[in-house]
Amino acid sequence: MINVDEKLNDPAFFATGAHYALFDRLRAEDPIHWTQSPDGRGYWSIFRHADLKTILNAPNLFSSEREGVAPVIDAEMAAIAAEAWGVGQNVAMIDAPRHTAVRKVISAPFLPKALAGSEARTRALIGKIFDDIPAHGEIDLVADLAVRIPMAVICDILELPAEDWDDMLVWGKMAIGGTDPEYRQGTVAQTVRYGFEQLHAYGLRRAAERRGCPRSDPLTLLANATLEAQALPASMVAHNAAQIILAGFETTRNAFSGGVLALLEHPAQMALLREDPRRLRLAAEEIIRWSDPVISLMRTPTADTELAGQRIREGERVMLWFPSANRDAAVFARPYDFDVTRHPNLHLGFGAGPHFCLGGPLAKLEIRLALEALLSRHDGIEISGPVERVQSTFVGGLKHLPVKLKAHRR
Repeated sequence: MINVDEKLNDPAFFATGAHYALFDRLRAEDPIHWTQSPDGRGYWSIFRHADLKTILNAPNLFSSEREGVAPVIDAEMAAIAAEAWGVGQNVAMIDAPRHTAVRKVISAPFLPKALAGSEARTRALIGKIFDDIPAHGEIDLVADLAVRIPMAVICDILELPAEDWDDMLVWGKMAIGGTDPEYRQGTVAQTVRYGFEQLHAYGLRRAAERRGCPRSDPLTLLANATLEAQALPASMVAHNAAQIILAGFETTRNAFSGGVLALLEHPAQMALLREDPRRLRLAAEEIIRWSDPVISLMRTPTADTELAGQRIREGERVMLWFPSANRDAAVFARPYDFDVTRHPNLHLGFGAGPHFCLGGPLAKLEIRLALEALLSRHDGIEISGPVERVQSTFVGGLKHLPVKLKAHRR
């Protein structure tokens, strides 16, 4: 019998969907659970929505910088994690006040006002990808749509050429999904290290080309930024360039493909969206709650504290399990109903607090416009092969979703 801790540390377990039932039990019976980890140190697993929000909204007490936010895998991975992920340099893994300053440097293109001004351009980019769907309509929705849509949009924002997409996608799969056998080359640590090394080198090279240029894309902003009156170190430019690239396509592809699968499994919900596309804004929120593109993030306490009656010591890592929080019946009525009209929808799919996902508004825009194109162009969507999920305790989602699309009769 596999015990709870082995399941929580097993990437393959999260590809089965069985983690939701386990989380339901742990929220009720052991909501702050000490978990033995492969590196021998252990961590506290946090399952309730309220407790996740408490931690996310207390960044001074629960640090993103001390040991980063990526989940523990094994001792080999722990040894290279800081270098690979950019702990202390990557905007997702630094604390205030530096976090505030670095986030400000790169935030402008991702703010709602900027995105509203570029919505027509984004719709056109997405439309072109749909134009390339073969007439027979048989595609892998992940590879042919869910990957290409956010890649096209983030590369347009970053002003990166389409001929680099395939390389970035391979590196991203290795960096984020190195625990999955399909993406692994060597050990997990070797795979993750290589993926990040390539992304760092690529991002730094592209940013260096723009030093001194009067452009406003995020890579140019990084290349010309200062922090405490000094130019950003090359390592910070590289790590933050990689973070923007990865965040731009990895989680959005998982949310969109997971959302399409949910609509196929709940045809009445798809009918609601066909009946009134204005529901797509609320649907995007429910898709993010339902698909859980981020499975877990870690924090490290900077002082002894207490959470829901449990004493947690300084330096004892805590793991936040987002699929559990997003199915918490204390917050969501009928949490296992996929409801595109759900409102309010207090999901934590983008986190909370000062580290709230910078790309959240962009992700919602892409999901809405991509579903709009899918439903307006295609009368029928049928699953035509086995659905496969990524094996990961960190970023979850679909690897393959074979479908047959039936074009709309014009």
